[in-house]
Amino acid sequence: MSTSTKTRIWLDDGRLMRVVFFVLLFATAIILWLDFDQLYSQQSDAPYNPQQGDTPILPSVDRPEINPNDPQFAPNERVELPRETLQQPLTATLESGKLLSLQGAIDVGSFARLEPELTRMAEYVEWVEINSPGGSVDDALALAKLVRELDLNVRVPAGGYCASSCPLIFAAGVKRDMHQRANVGVHQIYVPANDPNANRNPAQAMSDAQSITARITKHLVDMGVDGAMWVHALETPPQRLYYFTTEEAKSYKLATLISK
Repeated sequence: MSTSTKTRIWLDDGRLMRVVFFVLLFATAIILWLDFDQLYSQQSDAPYNPQQGDTPILPSVDRPEINPNDPQFAPNERVELPRETLQQPLTATLESGKLLSLQGAIDVGSFARLEPELTRMAEYVEWVEINSPGGSVDDALALAKLVRELDLNVRVPAGGYCASSCPLIFAAGVKRDMHQRANVGVHQIYVPANDPNANRNPAQAMSDAQSITARITKHLVDMGVDGAMWVHALETPPQRLYYFTTEEAKSYKLATLISK
């Protein structure tokens, strides 16, 4: 077999693998929305809702390959911030040492509220330290785009917590520092039961799910992160989190640095 033929076969295989990956990604999103009603049929299974005062620190999804006694997967013991801080609407505070602290839930409208502050303070900032249980995906993506446009670095500190849509902002850092005792996790995107969009027809829900999945995957790839990391989000129910080990974070290029 000639070298050119081998090269052509290798390229064809590469394209095929990419097609298979995205088909699986969208298929998982479709299954998520088909199971939507079942996920929310019982209030006890509902994910964190800051308006109800729930705990923002969600338990880890069961992972048979991980020792359940490993403190890496005991977030209630590892998260060092007060839960009240995580439950408040997202705030931006300029600290000493060229540090900007982003803390709190990513509420709807947080981008519009914080964009002027972030733009004004950017010249004094080297690192953004983020702690958030997540929230609005649209606002998280908009904030992430702004972080990259401002050429900011992002870190999750020791005892820090970055969950749900928060890793989308973390992924936007030029440098991304995840402390070895940080807690970074993802789960399925959901529409709260009291949201006006919760009762949309199945066809529209399916279309929206695929659109959001595509936007998130494109964002991660554009930021230099392996889009395959989001498969863990699609596989994890919204009342739990898939917490990344530092090895996984490095492997997916979610983190460019691991602090000790």
